Amino acid sequence: MFPSASTCPAGRRVGGSAGRRVGGSAGLADERHGRNRVAGKMDEMVAPPTKSERTRARILDAAAKVFREQGYANARLSDIAELAGMQTGSLYYHFDGREELVAEILRLGIVRAWDHVRAAVDALPADATPIQRLGAAVRAHTIAVLILSDYSSAQARIVGQVPPDVHRVHLGDQRRYGAYWNELLAAAAEAGELRADIDLFTARMLVLGALNHTAEWFAPARHVSPESIADLAVTMVLSGLAAGPELSR
Repeated sequence: MFPSASTCPAGRRVGGSAGRRVGGSAGLADERHGRNRVAGKMDEMVAPPTKSERTRARILDAAAKVFREQGYANARLSDIAELAGMQTGSLYYHFDGREELVAEILRLGIVRAWDHVRAAVDALPADATPIQRLGAAVRAHTIAVLILSDYSSAQARIVGQVPPDVHRVHLGDQRRYGAYWNELLAAAAEAGELRADIDLFTARMLVLGALNHTAEWFAPARHVSPESIADLAVTMVLSGLAAGPELSR
């Protein structure tokens, strides 16, 4: 949405042919009152993206799709540029090079997967058990990787293929997301819902590693839906980690 006149600095000329000044002595009292009343809300609104920002987003969308489909080594900047509808050289107006583009894809992949997982967990009833929350996270992460986001799929597929410098930058994002999973696992363990002999770090690495690897082998031609894979992942994870009988999803 566009910012209102009330967000303009005092004395700035706004409007069309009327050319009124906001905040000047000629302003009517009721007009000032009405504008001041909504100023707080309008100040919080974000300006529409610029042309450069829209182009950058289009490049990132194209890159996520190309990296998802071709992996890191086989993805070419020319393929990304073609999908984004521009010349290859134009990419360098928005990104310093391939590594900066890849780093942003990795960051957004984590962000979008985490947003989806957190929303799924938070949507559970207040009385949901810790292991049910864990199951919801497993399902949501799998869906994010398989169908929800090209970014999450690309991140899952190429994170082990990128140069060491790019991977080191991405480690912070991975660790923050991993800490969220640690909390889910620890809560289930403290509630006595996980086997006592399980090392939680090892469990997290195995679970996320398996879920992320689905981006490598999943193909719609197999006639197995992403939802079915996500449900099976929940069953396998909970059956392997849960104390006692398998708990329902």
